[in-house]
Amino acid sequence: MNNLSKVGRIAKGITSRPLGVRLTPDEVDEVEGYAKKLERSRAWFLRFLILRGLADYKRELASKPTH
Repeated sequence: MNNLSKVGRIAKGITSRPLGVRLTPDEVDEVEGYAKKLERSRAWFLRFLILRGLADYKRELASKPTH
């Protein structure tokens, strides 16, 4: 999980509206457990997962042949 570049804090008001993510209570517990293990906030960990998922999705799209 150390393959992401270091990013400093973003200035207040620069980001777009927050995105709502619906998780089951078990999923919330799991996310909070991983975040705690990494000594990070839940928001940081969710952002990390989204960015990692986007990178995987882009790689998947690039590997599919176009017709």
